[in-house]
Amino acid sequence: MKSLDKSSDISSFKFKVCLFGPGNVGKTSLLIRYIKDYFTSDLKQTIGSNFLIKDVEIDQKIVRLLLWDIGGQDQFAKLRSIYFKGSNAAFGVFDLTSPQSLLKLPGWISSIKKTVKKSIPILIVGNKNDLERQIERGEAEDLAKRLNCEYLETSAKTGENVEIAFEKLARALISSTLS
Repeated sequence: MKSLDKSSDISSFKFKVCLFGPGNVGKTSLLIRYIKDYFTSDLKQTIGSNFLIKDVEIDQKIVRLLLWDIGGQDQFAKLRSIYFKGSNAAFGVFDLTSPQSLLKLPGWISSIKKTVKKSIPILIVGNKNDLERQIERGEAEDLAKRLNCEYLETSAKTGENVEIAFEKLARALISSTLS
């Protein structure tokens, strides 16, 4: 949604962004790092979903990101389409130390595409790059290319590339809205 602030020439946008992927890959940790700039290893699993908001300025445009953190455990599978509905963009998150987590992403991406019924920017995020990786970068990049997604590696623990990931998605959203 685009609205103009009458008091200035700054455009403002509001976008719903889902973070999805298997359990324990660091979706909640990425959000906490992005919004509150800290990390804790003492998080409990997300039950259903979490919802957070962050306002950012990109190229003199105010962007409000409505961030939905979707629980990755199988018992929440039936709820996913409800949470995905109306999404403008998404992060598909996997754990670089868990090959199984990467293999689950195509199913998640298929699910969000079926629910949203339009092309949206999706960024595949390989998280936990501060740990010893079990997945080669090329393997993840190939999957992202096959799924028509961008790819980036992050560490919620150190903060590496976290801000960049969200900014990249916000820029893609503005670009798709203005084109």
